[in-house]
Order: sequence, then structure tokens, then C-alpha cells
Amino acid sequence: MFCYQRAFSLPTEVVTKETLHQLVESPRTRWLTQEHRRWRDAMPSILADELLQAEWAKDEEFRKWCLKREADHRFVRKGVTQAQAHKGMTLPQQMQAYCDELKKSLPFVIFIATYEESASAKAKKMGAWRSQKHCRLNGLCVIDFDHIEGDVRKVWEEAYSKLDEEDRRRILLVYVTPSGHGLKVVFIADTQVGNLIDNQIVFSRRLGLSPDEACKDATRGAFLTCRDDILLMDEERLVNYESEDFGKTFDEAYHEGHSQPTRESESSTAKNSSPIPPAAPPSSVTPHFSQIIEAWSQQRFSGEKVSRHEASVVLARDLYIMTDRDKAKTLELLMAQPWVQEMVAERQEDVERTVDNAADYVKAQENENAKKGRACLPKVSKEMQEVLSACSFAGAEGKDEEVATGEASKDIYDVLPLDQWAEELTAMAEWYPCMKELFLNVHPHKLPAVWFASAALFGTLMTRTFYHFWYDPELERRLNYCIFIIGDPGAGKNVVEKFYKKIADPMLQADEGLVDAVNRYKEGRTERATSTKAQKGEVLKRPVVGIRVHPARTATGEFIRHMQAAVETVQGRSMNLHMFSFDSELDNVTSQSKGGDWKNRDAMELKAFHNEQDGQMYANQESVTGMFNVYWNFIYTGTPYALHRKVNQRNFGTGMSTRLAVIPLPDKGSAKRHQQVDDGSNETLKSWAYRLDKVEGELPIEPLNDETYEWQTAKLEIAEFNHDKADRTLLKRVPYYGIGISLPFILMRHWEEWQERKTLTMDERDKRLCRLAMEIQYRCQQFFFGEMAFNYFADQNKEFVVRKRSTRYSECFRKLPEEFKAQQFMEVFGCTQSAASRGIARFIEDGVVEKVKYGLYRKAVNELP
Repeated sequence: MFCYQRAFSLPTEVVTKETLHQLVESPRTRWLTQEHRRWRDAMPSILADELLQAEWAKDEEFRKWCLKREADHRFVRKGVTQAQAHKGMTLPQQMQAYCDELKKSLPFVIFIATYEESASAKAKKMGAWRSQKHCRLNGLCVIDFDHIEGDVRKVWEEAYSKLDEEDRRRILLVYVTPSGHGLKVVFIADTQVGNLIDNQIVFSRRLGLSPDEACKDATRGAFLTCRDDILLMDEERLVNYESEDFGKTFDEAYHEGHSQPTRESESSTAKNSSPIPPAAPPSSVTPHFSQIIEAWSQQRFSGEKVSRHEASVVLARDLYIMTDRDKAKTLELLMAQPWVQEMVAERQEDVERTVDNAADYVKAQENENAKKGRACLPKVSKEMQEVLSACSFAGAEGKDEEVATGEASKDIYDVLPLDQWAEELTAMAEWYPCMKELFLNVHPHKLPAVWFASAALFGTLMTRTFYHFWYDPELERRLNYCIFIIGDPGAGKNVVEKFYKKIADPMLQADEGLVDAVNRYKEGRTERATSTKAQKGEVLKRPVVGIRVHPARTATGEFIRHMQAAVETVQGRSMNLHMFSFDSELDNVTSQSKGGDWKNRDAMELKAFHNEQDGQMYANQESVTGMFNVYWNFIYTGTPYALHRKVNQRNFGTGMSTRLAVIPLPDKGSAKRHQQVDDGSNETLKSWAYRLDKVEGELPIEPLNDETYEWQTAKLEIAEFNHDKADRTLLKRVPYYGIGISLPFILMRHWEEWQERKTLTMDERDKRLCRLAMEIQYRCQQFFFGEMAFNYFADQNKEFVVRKRSTRYSECFRKLPEEFKAQQFMEVFGCTQSAASRGIARFIEDGVVEKVKYGLYRKAVNELP
């Protein structure tokens, strides 16, 4: 038996006849093979001719792929999305990436082994993962013959003719590789010859061809092509072959990582009779990378008795960092070095494993830094730093490609289009009241945070209004906000608190008298407990007060009591007013919800976004009993670490992340001694706050409904095309913020019309403001939660994937010939005649076997259900 992987992120599955047919006969496999070869054969000419590049750039499939990449905002490495990485490529690099992805999309098959169940490296999910430590060698061996000159089919015919009948019977599969210029040969290994690489060397010598000796590990797979490329296949034996003897002999060695040749004499003979030429330097190696490596090599090998292997290990680590974790590029650069080629030719150095080890080393260093609370990435070696300082690679010819050294050179928020947003918001400030006052003395990159926070404050004052949204238009929607402003310590988060005190003044003033009433009630109760005279007074009644502003230290009972009391009659109907919370330390909010009277507020935070129903029924006489809807807006500021403690991978599935508007506040700008002062700005903000506090009734937002519907529909179509559930999830609630953030400012702009006719005649500028709010919310969602969303669905797919487990009973059934007798059943299942009779009877009853005639049976299915 052998196995395959549906995707590299999934465990392996055993290949059956049906599976094999599906893989090689699939129209998609055929298309991928043809498309890959078309591009691969054309690439040398394309790379050398700009006119050809322009012509091939019009290819329909290539353009579709580019659009998919440009719409993919999952992070491929720290701070860089797939879309950004794609846009950072030159056109030839994009074409090469497309060609490579076509190959990697082909079915991936591991002919040489199956795997025991083990935990995955990252998520610790159980499955038959492709791990050499847990391999079960099946006795099959694969030889990869690359870069065959001429007609590969004729080359194979000549090679096959050199074999004797016994060796020919050992071959179970031969097919043309995806490139169209290579061969894969799957044959039965000979335990007496040695392990996998020993058998490859000996069998290649008999064929008279030179193999790729990198294919020696027990995790090595192969990309399968279509039925037309299969030159020879013994389907029955290929699917069912299993050699217990080979596994018993070599499994343990492979589990310990020993896959090198065991027969030195065979290896030497093979090398002498059929030498393996060293790999030629790849033509695509970047010139200044070559300069850097050459300078590094001269410095490294200037002394005596320098180990080439150790040098390759150090260089691989540096190159892996410098190429932004690109294994393929690192391997390509290493293989271009003459001294590496010498190691490959002399002792079959496994350069690919060196690169894998380098990647593991860098990852381990990164994890170690994270444990110690360091945000920095691993750095290149001191040797490489000296070379980089001395080299002139950063001159004119080196500007086209960035060489990463592991040093943090940019602010992490620079991946967001902060300059573009700032430019648009600054332009909008000329048209919308209060924006100029809000943006005064604020760094341009902080304008989105100020805009979202102030819009939530103004919108909360408009609590007596409602609108009808295009999704479920029969429902009345309220202006709901869940805003987190996130910045590093000292980034200037106090700017939000400053505007909170100014804009929220109508609520704060209204609450003062209510808070005093509650305090007088509490003082009265204290007096009743200590004073006999006070006890003779009138009965104290708890004041029914709708206090709206609540700090983090608020008992749940008090919050609910105030929320139920904060009700007004608006235009002849009863309406709940929004509660509101602000805190300058998100960590304080999180810690308060972990205990005390305000424990587990998370459920109410979730329900606040759509004013969903909640309730409580406790035995406590002081508690409120009954059902209620949650009307609560909140704005919190905090650090990235505080955000992580509030929303992380473990609790991502609650849906809190999609309800939040998390806007960054970059640590930009320096303190100014003489800031611009506008004496009227405070009065302007307060004046508009008190105006909006009086607004009531339905808000006519049909133009915003059109804008949000069209925007979300277009984005969701791309997400559907990409089969991107993560992106789809993040998009769902963005339109609510498009309306909620833009509407207070649109209302202020059309204030006179609203006062006179209660209408809002919106133009393209108002729609653009709404679209800008959605774009900021969407990009920030991707920035803070994109990776979490992707991992959530990736883990979900792994968790719920239906794995077909192969039992010994089903394996024995599979080994039965199409037509069999009771004696054959006894031999395969290793059972007595009576047990065989019972087993066959059960199979007939279950419909998996049918009786042909007395004593002869035929399988009705190939696999047991």
C-alpha cells in the first residue's frame, strides 16, 4: 500500500484503485499537467524577452491567478500578506511563481511508505502525517530521472530493453514527470541490495540512467500526472504491494533519520559506472546575491581545514533569513555554489535537508525570542553582517530586490495604506463638520483611529435614531459600536480620551444627577443600619435611574438595572438608550471581567453589536429578573498585547473579532512645543455633540445601503472564487461600520436639510466616505485577525476531515482476487474453514460478494464499506 496527501496541510490517506483512477484521470490533473508544461517550456524565452512577457501577461488563466493573489490578504510571513508579496514581485517572478504553483497543485503521492498516526508539528492534531519518524516502508522504491535530453519515451524504451525479465517484473509504474522531460520509476526494492538509496543506485546503473539522489528520505513524494503520461503500470500490485521484510529491516533506521547509502561499494561502483554530474548554476540567481555569497565564501574559506558542510549550514541559515523564509530560493542559491556542487558529486550531500534544518533553526530562534517577550526576528550571522556592510550590493543595480537581514527596519503598521487614508481624510475634512477640529495636531497616520473613535461617540449620542439595513430590512437597526484603538505604549492613546471628555459631555452631564441620587440612596441605607432615628423615617426606595456611562468596575446587576431604566419615549414610542463605556486601558477591562460582580461580560459584549436578547434569573433578591436586549457601545484603548489577551486564536470562534473595529494608532510624530491652538475647536465639538444628542427618528440611508451592498457583494465574490472562508467571515459585518462611522458626519454635513425636511440627500462624496470607512475596517480586520481566521478554518478542516481508516480486515479483503474460492479466503485471512464459510456468508448477505457457482465467489465491490 502507498498513500497520498489531498493538501500539504492534511494527513496522508491510503491510495485505493478508485483513488488512483480519480487522480490520473481527473480533467483537472490533465489541465494542470498541460498548462505547467506550456509555461515551463516557454519560461526561458519569456524571461529573456520583454515583448514576450507582455504577450504572455495577457494569458487568461495567468490573469485569473494574479487576481486571486491580489485578493488574498492572508499573511504569508510576518506583516506581509499574499497580496502584498505578489505586488512586490516583478512580472517575470509572478510568471515563474504561477508556473511553480501549477506543478504543486498536481496530486502528491508517496509511493514508498505509509505512516503511523502521530501529532502534527504545529496544531498537535492526530493523523497519519508524512513524518519519517513514523514511516512504515512498504518495500517500493522510486527513482527520479530529471533533465532527460531528447524524447523521454524513447529514452525509456532503450533503458527498459537493458533489463532482464526478473528486473522488468519488479517495475510497477513508470510515468513522465510534470516537466515532460523526466521519468519516475516505481519498482520493488531488494532487501539484499540495501535501503532505498542503495536500490536506486543499483537499479539506475542497470537502466543506464543517472538518478536524482536527493530522493532518499522516507517522506519523499512525487507529483502525479495524467493517464496519457503513464508508460507502464501494474495497477493491482502497485496498490496492494507490501513487503513486511523490507519494513522490518529498515524502518528503525529511517525513524532515527538514517537514510544515507548503506552499501559503500555499491555507491562507489554506481558513481564510477554512471557518474552524477553536478548541478549547473541556476540562471535565475540574482546578481547581487551572487556577489554577497562569493564575498562570504572567500572570507569563510580563507583559513585552513574549513568544513564545507558546516559552511553550507551557516550559509543556509543566513540565506533563509535574507530571502524572507523562501526555501526554494535558498536551495537554488546554495546549489549555485561550486563547493556545494562538489559535495553533491563526491558524497551525495543532501542540500535540501540542510535547507530544511536551517528553516527549523530559524523558527526555533523565533519561538525562543517570543518566549522571552522579544518581538525581533532572528538575525543573520556576524560573518554575513560584515559582508553585507562591505559589499556594494546596495548600489543602483541592487535596488530592485530587498535583502532581509532580520533587522526590524519598518513599523509593522506600514503594511497598511496609512498615507492614502490620511490623504483622503484630510480632503474630507474640508467638507464635513468637526473633522478639522478632530484632526488638529494629530499625526496623519493616526487620523483613522481618531475618526472611528469620534464617530462612535457622536453615533452613541444619536441613540434615539434607527435605520433599516438592506439585509433583513424589516428589522430596525441601531447605531452600535465596539471600538478598540490599539497602539504601542506611549503612542498617544490619550488623544481618544481627550475627545471622549468633550464629545460625551451630554451623557456625562445627564448622568451626574442620577449618580448623586444613587449615592444618596446608599448613604440613606447606611444610616438606617446605624441610626435608630433614621429607621423611623420614610421607607427608602431604590431610585430607578438610567445611568448610561459605566466604567470597567461596574457590577452586572447595576449595569442591567440602569440599562432597563434608560428608556425614553421618542416620537410616541418607547426606545432604549445606549449604555456607554470608555477605558484607556484595555487590560483593565479584561481583568475586571475575570472576576467580581462584573464577571464574564464577554457574552454581553457579543450581543451588544446587534442588540440581541439576554436575560438572568437568579435567586439573589437584589438581582434583576427577566429578559432584556443589550444596548451598549464601548471604546477601549490598549496595546497589541492587551488586544491579544482579549482576542486570540483560542477564542476567535466566538465572533468577537468580526464585531470589533480595531484601528491602529501608530507611534508616529514627535512632541511639539508650539502646537496649533484653535480656541473655538472645543466649542465646535461640544456644540455638535449637544445637537446630535437631540436627533431622533428614522435615518434615511438608502444611498448607503446601495453602497455597502455593492461593496460587500464584490468582495464576497472574490472570497467565493478563492474558496476563502476566512475572508468571507471577516467581510460579513464590515457594512455596519461603513454606515455607523460615516453617518454622524453625513448628518452634520446635511444638517439644515435634516432640520427642515428630515431627509438626507447624499452625493458621491458621502458614498465615498462610507466606502472609506469600510476599506479601513476591512484592512484592519485582515491585519489584526486575518491569520487567526485562516488558522481557525484550517484547524476546523483538519478537525472534521473524514479520514478513511484502513483495518487489517479491509486490507485482507482488498488482497482477495476478483474471483476466489474458500481456500484462498482461508489463506488471505489466515482463518479456519468454518470461519471462512461464516465470513463468506456475511459478505454475501452484506452484498459485497456474490456467488458465481458452487465454491466460487466474486467481489461485488473493491473496498469494504
